[in-house]
Amino acid sequence: MPLPATPSVDLHVLAGDYVIARLPPEAAAPAALLAARLTAGFVSVTRTPQELSIVCPAALAPDAAEIDGTWAALYASGPIPFGLTGVVTSLVAPLSAAGCPVFVVSTFDGDILMVPSAQYETARGLLHAAGHTLH
Repeated sequence: MPLPATPSVDLHVLAGDYVIARLPPEAAAPAALLAARLTAGFVSVTRTPQELSIVCPAALAPDAAEIDGTWAALYASGPIPFGLTGVVTSLVAPLSAAGCPVFVVSTFDGDILMVPSAQYETARGLLHAAGHTLH
């Protein structure tokens, strides 16, 4: 049985640098961060039993958090049907093969692919060579 074609994805570059922040699991989500009105970016707040994880523009990073970054963000906007397989793999595989770290945040409508800011231009070329379109 032949494998399905790898999906080609339209990626929209989100302006600015992002960070990934980690706070203790019992920490409150920073109110200022949740209240920020973003016109060209995104914020993700995820709580697990081990942590409160926040992805946000670097300028909004919580003061008391452990910070990793900076990262560049590319949005694979959708809606992407839940039954469509291989979208994230088609984005991550060419970067992984080249040794480029990735961080992915999925939402109801799409996926945000993040790469270290220092490797953004390389990642952009690899994604384009893999058949993806960057806007």
